[in-house]
Amino acid sequence: MPFADVRTDITVNNDGVHGGDASAGPLFGARFTHWNIRVTNERAGLMKIDGLAPYSATVGINEVREFGQIDVPDFTGDLRTRLEAYGSPETVRPANLYEAQRGVRLR
Repeated sequence: MPFADVRTDITVNNDGVHGGDASAGPLFGARFTHWNIRVTNERAGLMKIDGLAPYSATVGINEVREFGQIDVPDFTGDLRTRLEAYGSPETVRPANLYEAQRGVRLR
């Protein structure tokens, strides 16, 4: 799946699980970014993506833990991911990538 996605400045109560069969395709396409994410119940599933999504970045997520559904990468090769400001979402600047980009575009 050759697409990119950004999730920025969100608070999540991560109480769900993903569905689908592994034969249906990968969990993530390339170039996902999770930026300034607060997970209220500290469940890692599909929020801390540095070990799952190829060419991804997880920047500024609070500390999370694994739970009953533990995912493994379905992409062979080097994932080329980044994990930055783990445990410190409040330090990430800008806090919201969309608002920052919009602000530059509207000048």
